[in-house]
Amino acid sequence: MGSISATQTGLLVAPFENSILPTGSVLVPVMYQDKTYKCKKSEGPKGGFREFLRHDLDVSRLTDVEQHLWWAGMRKAARPLHRQVMMGRGVVITEQADLHLTWRGSRIYIKPLPGYLLDADFWDRNICPDSGLFESAKGFLLSYIWLVFNESDFQMAMDNSDHPRLLPEGITYQEWCSFIVDFMKGYDFEDIEQINPRYRFGELRLNRLNSIYRIKFGTQHLIRGYFYDYHEFGTFLEENFAWILTFFGYVAIVLTAMQVGLATKQLVDNDAFHDASYGFTVFSIASPLVAVGVIGLILFITAIDNIIKASNHERDNIRPEKQATNDLGVAQRRDSLGV
Repeated sequence: MGSISATQTGLLVAPFENSILPTGSVLVPVMYQDKTYKCKKSEGPKGGFREFLRHDLDVSRLTDVEQHLWWAGMRKAARPLHRQVMMGRGVVITEQADLHLTWRGSRIYIKPLPGYLLDADFWDRNICPDSGLFESAKGFLLSYIWLVFNESDFQMAMDNSDHPRLLPEGITYQEWCSFIVDFMKGYDFEDIEQINPRYRFGELRLNRLNSIYRIKFGTQHLIRGYFYDYHEFGTFLEENFAWILTFFGYVAIVLTAMQVGLATKQLVDNDAFHDASYGFTVFSIASPLVAVGVIGLILFITAIDNIIKASNHERDNIRPEKQATNDLGVAQRRDSLGV
């Protein structure tokens, strides 16, 4: 018999049989913030959690560029937690599923495993009826099978001294091992079905995701790329233009070497060397000015972009009563001026 398609939503069941979450554990938060940072209740008006789950497990930004993800990462399992530590990466907690297992420099972003993904009844009631949600949830759960399978990985995931706990409290390593066997059901990692395409890849490099978004979407994401984590211009310059100091250091060394060369007998009458020295001198004078101009232009565009976004956010989120008060104040000022 062939495997059940994820589109046959009526036939989808939880990808494991035995729940390992301790009785009485909190499955979902009471509140959450959507993409515009508006606070919403996790439970919908009719008692479901569909809107919250779609937000919490959303990886649509990655599936939109799936055909280009090979540039940011490889189609293979992510490295386990102990391996991440061996590579000198520190775990930074994120609650965004589309930042889960992305990395930059010495940081890797990991989303803690939500308790509701370990409860089979919750799957049957809230996740299985939606095939897209099912694939995202199953893929996210698979990512934790990658991250935590050795006992050392489990201890790191439960240790909250350096970062919040990655696995729900109260689970033992024996229970986790049994859960892995229950979840995999004899599948190989590469053969597991009904998962979101994002989870065919392991870790993804953030710098390259930014480049993919800037190239694919042009002006729409030219400034911010995929993930814009700079909150100060100083940090932005340090992260993106530190290489300029190295470049100008090299230029200074070359100029010094040329100056020494012009004083030697072999090169003092060499016209080609004189021309090269002249050209490089002009370049060393002009290049800092061009660099400062380009950096200044980028900072100016970024500042304007921030102002526009802040203005749009204020306009879209101003409360009606506040808007009415502002309009009344404007009208009163006009009346007092006889306008």
